[in-house]
Amino acid sequence: MFLGLKKGDIIDVVAPSCGNFDVSRDQVIEFIKSLGYTARIPENFQEKEVDLFSANTQEIRAKHLIDALQSKDSKAIWMFRGGYGATKLIPELDKYDFSSNPKVLIGFSDITSLGLYFEVKYGWKFIHGTIRYAKNQRSTQEEFNLMKNFLAGEWDKVEYKFDSLNAKAKEEISIKGEITGGNLALIQCSLGTNWQINANNKILFIEDTGERGYRIDRMLEHLKQAGVFNNIRALIFGDITCAPEPNGEFLCDAAISRFIAREMKDVPVFSSKMFGHGRINYPLIFNLEVQIAMGKNPSLVFQNIVD
Repeated sequence: MFLGLKKGDIIDVVAPSCGNFDVSRDQVIEFIKSLGYTARIPENFQEKEVDLFSANTQEIRAKHLIDALQSKDSKAIWMFRGGYGATKLIPELDKYDFSSNPKVLIGFSDITSLGLYFEVKYGWKFIHGTIRYAKNQRSTQEEFNLMKNFLAGEWDKVEYKFDSLNAKAKEEISIKGEITGGNLALIQCSLGTNWQINANNKILFIEDTGERGYRIDRMLEHLKQAGVFNNIRALIFGDITCAPEPNGEFLCDAAISRFIAREMKDVPVFSSKMFGHGRINYPLIFNLEVQIAMGKNPSLVFQNIVD
C-alpha cells in the first residue's frame, strides 16, 4: 500500500513557509484528530512579526522541520501553509542525511520546493494537497475523504477526470508514469539547484496563482529552454488562478494555449481545476506510478498496489 497510517499515529505539523494567524494551534490539532491521527505541533510553530515574510525566523523554522524529519515515531509531516520561505531552509537540510528515516510530506504551493528536494535526493513520496483548517475556509467533504483514505492506505482506485488540451491527448491509448511538479514558480526556482526538478519520463503537473499572463509565458519558456519538457510523458495544468492585466483582461489561459500549440504538439496535455489554489484542491500523490486513460473522456487513475 502507499502509506497506511494507523489510527492515532503521530503526524508532525510544521510551518516552513508562511503562517496563518487566523488559524490557531488548537484548530490544527482538532483537524488532524478529525482525520484519526495525533498532531504534534511546536508551541511556537508560528509567531507574528518575527520574520518579514514567514511564520517564524529562518532558524526556528529549520529546527522544527529537522526535528520532524528526525523523529522516529511519525511517518508523515504536514506543512501548515505555503506562501514563502521553504527554499531558504534547504541549505540547512543539506547538512543532514535523512535517508534512513523516510517520511511522506504533505503540502503544496511554496512546499513544492521541499517536495522536489526530497524526491530528487531520497525518492520520497509527496502528497500535493491541503485541507483548510478553519471552519470559514472552503473544503469539500470529498477532498477531506480522499486525503483521509490516502493517508490510511484505505483506497483501491481513485479516478480524476481531465480535459484534453491538444490532439495528442485525444488519442485512444493509456500511459503510465510517476507525477512530479507542483507550483510553476517554485519549479522554475529549482533550476540550477541541487533539487532541480527531474521530469524525465514522468508526468509533469503545474499549477500557480496570482501571476499575469506574460509571467506564465516567461516561466514556461524558461522551463522549455532548460530542457524540463524534454522526454516528459504528459503535461497536466492544474488551476492557474490568473491576475488581471492593467486593462482588466486575464491572459493566462491565452498564454498557456499558445505555448501548447507551439511547443507541445507531440506531448499529451490535460487540464483540471481540481488541483491548486482554487476552490478545491484534491490530493495528488507524487513519485507514485499512475495511469492516464486518454481519449474522449481522459482521466488520471491512482491504483493502490501493495509494495
